[in-house]
Amino acid sequence: MTERRTDAGMKWSLRIARVAGIDIAVHATFALLLGWIALSVWRSSQSIDAVLQGLVFVLALFGCVVLHELGHALTARRFGVRTRSITLLPIGGVAAMERMPDQPRQEILVALAGPMVNVLIALALGAWIHLHNIAPPEIDADTVLLFSSPADFVYSLLSINVMLAVFNLLPVFPMDGGRVLRAALATRMEHHLATLRAARIGRSMAVVLFFLGLFYSPVMMLIAVFIWFAAGAESGAEQLRHALRRVSPRQAMVSRFDLLDAQDCLQRALDLTLETDQKHFPVRFADNSLRTLSQRDMLSALRDAGEGVRLGALSLPVLETCDVRESMEQVLERIQQENHTIIGVTEQQRLVGLIHLENILELMRIDEARDAHRSQGTIKF
Repeated sequence: MTERRTDAGMKWSLRIARVAGIDIAVHATFALLLGWIALSVWRSSQSIDAVLQGLVFVLALFGCVVLHELGHALTARRFGVRTRSITLLPIGGVAAMERMPDQPRQEILVALAGPMVNVLIALALGAWIHLHNIAPPEIDADTVLLFSSPADFVYSLLSINVMLAVFNLLPVFPMDGGRVLRAALATRMEHHLATLRAARIGRSMAVVLFFLGLFYSPVMMLIAVFIWFAAGAESGAEQLRHALRRVSPRQAMVSRFDLLDAQDCLQRALDLTLETDQKHFPVRFADNSLRTLSQRDMLSALRDAGEGVRLGALSLPVLETCDVRESMEQVLERIQQENHTIIGVTEQQRLVGLIHLENILELMRIDEARDAHRSQGTIKF
């Protein structure tokens, strides 16, 4: 599973290795999975050896997941796309890729690389089984992690890799098959429209899967819910990227704003908050640096120091800035990476505007409504 991310990793993750310049990390919740596996095997077998075998199998499985993600990452590198990290979660692996390739053919190759790694692993394990002329063991849900011989272990690992390949090739987001479908559609329509179409197909499949789950398995229902929300998230993210490609920071910024000075009292900021709809105020300090004062900062300072305190006496975060010539996609990446709610826009080192996260979301809503009007009668499912 690939994911567009700009940060180097996830919170609560521990780096355990570095392969081909890519950090391999394990999320803290992975320990919960190992604990649950150990407890389940112990209840079934009352054997320490069986518990160790089960844990080794899970680690081997996640080794295959790492190889799967490396398949994505190293293929993407061929097309100039960098992957900063691979994080193991209880539900699988996430490759923190800067972006997906823009060309449909390249996206297809990157998406297929992961499942093909699982196919190669399965073929290698199958060849080992064939060379040793080993008959397939009987495996059921209650004994899937209980192995009477190394052959049982290998057969189970082979089966899991086949399942990983097949499951990841389902034509739904966030599976690799969903990206293959999107890329195939993108050869005949604009990329963002292909994403919307692929997301609709994925959600339709999720509805079918959910109703099948009512009769066969609750797990199918959970997977359907996961697919439904993942498809919506992918569609929304692409719609946002598409909206940002059409505008510059100058078009997205708020150009009318109040700039405060470090010598101003907190009372002035409070008065402006009531008189205007401005939620964040840039504050210029004596060294010409810019900081930002939020409503939360105001209330905290009011409780601790009163309305007479000078803004320069407060510990305020630096106001990050962008140039009017930067792309809005770059601005969004910086907002997401550093968790900003506001960013200043400068022209020739002069502050000329402010961009709020709300501005970006409003751009997306306007763009979505515009596309819905243009595509009436052309995109149906």
